[in-house]
Amino acid sequence: MATFLEAQPRADHFAQAWRSLAESRVLPFSLLAIGTASNVIYAHAPLVAFTAVGGVLLSRRRALAVSLLIWLVNQGIGFGLRDYPLTSVALTWGALMGLGTVMVVAFASWRPAFSQSNWAGHLAWTAIAVLIGFGLYQGLILLAFPLLADGHTMGWNIIAQLFLKQLVWAGAMILGHSLLMWRRLMATHLAQF
Repeated sequence: MATFLEAQPRADHFAQAWRSLAESRVLPFSLLAIGTASNVIYAHAPLVAFTAVGGVLLSRRRALAVSLLIWLVNQGIGFGLRDYPLTSVALTWGALMGLGTVMVVAFASWRPAFSQSNWAGHLAWTAIAVLIGFGLYQGLILLAFPLLADGHTMGWNIIAQLFLKQLVWAGAMILGHSLLMWRRLMATHLAQF
């Protein structure tokens, strides 16, 4: 059996494997299931990780649908099960999180050509999408924070913890996607012999 290094894919094989995963039903449903399950661990799903990774891995429309469903489930759990108050401040925070979700998906799903032809480009764009996505999302939150703080504080230590959470989740999702890609590429490589 060929090793990964011996089986470096041609650009067209990489793009074909990426496209077949992006068009499958498994990937969006997996992201939705994992995003929903993340509400068990966190009060706020790691939306940046899911929206940035979804934007990189799925078509823009699918990424937007999956990301907004994760956001909607998160809001439903927050207001329905966690008894978030139905105040204008809480509803505004929820709306800002939804707007941030849309902004990150719009950016991440841009997917420049270099990101669709090989591993290095794909991983580089994913890292860029997560980093800039976090900046967009958290920037929106920080802009609104002085007006909606409601007695809470947000220092750099909290932002660093939020960033680490997003990186861990994004890394785990990309690792899973990379394993699926590797399997498809190896199957294509072995089929050539």
